[in-house]
Amino acid sequence: MDGNKPVANSNPKHGWLNCRFLLGALVAVLVSFPFLEDVASPLVLVIPLAGVFVAGVVVAGSGPRHVRRAILIAGIQVGLTAVSLVLRRGNYSSFIAVPLALVATATLILYSTHRVLRYVLRARIITRDQIYAGICMYVMLGFAFGAIYYLVNILDPRSFVVNNELPAGDATPDLMYFSFVTLATLGYGDITPRSHVARSLATVEALVGMLYIAVFMARLVSMRSSDADTRT
Repeated sequence: MDGNKPVANSNPKHGWLNCRFLLGALVAVLVSFPFLEDVASPLVLVIPLAGVFVAGVVVAGSGPRHVRRAILIAGIQVGLTAVSLVLRRGNYSSFIAVPLALVATATLILYSTHRVLRYVLRARIITRDQIYAGICMYVMLGFAFGAIYYLVNILDPRSFVVNNELPAGDATPDLMYFSFVTLATLGYGDITPRSHVARSLATVEALVGMLYIAVFMARLVSMRSSDADTRT
């Protein structure tokens, strides 16, 4: 699966574990963010999040080496999150552990997105599963930018304001919401990037969101329609 030669049908056979399942799992994790905001441990959300993105690597038909690599990154992510919780409960500083956990999170998401992208690009015939994969990648980009925004906010707590005030408590749900609103270029204005880094990232995400829908997804759907016309 790792060669450069395209295949006629690169749809990996995992039964129910396909891109439609992956899309449902991604949406479920996204919807659960507000409801898990006040739970005792962030691990309740981090562990399923890691599992979903490891599943993304499996769904993309990646070989065992890539799956092991994704599991390793996920283990580092969960481990660093656990360490940061222990440090906080012991009244120790978790300033190093939290940013490292966020770096691991963003790395896992981007790695999973890369594997799904390869799965789509290597297909000669665009199936329904590749269309679902393209949608999954769009959602994955929202998660990736959300993790990066959270990292920026940890390093500079004045990077974002929520309703003209600095975020209070855990800003993860707010910044994840901001990420997807920016990706879709909705721009409600209730959360505003203030630092130069945050503004630059928001600009990049908005451009990626527009170009992705206008170019990549439009091309996928067009290729899918052409394949259907050819077969008929």
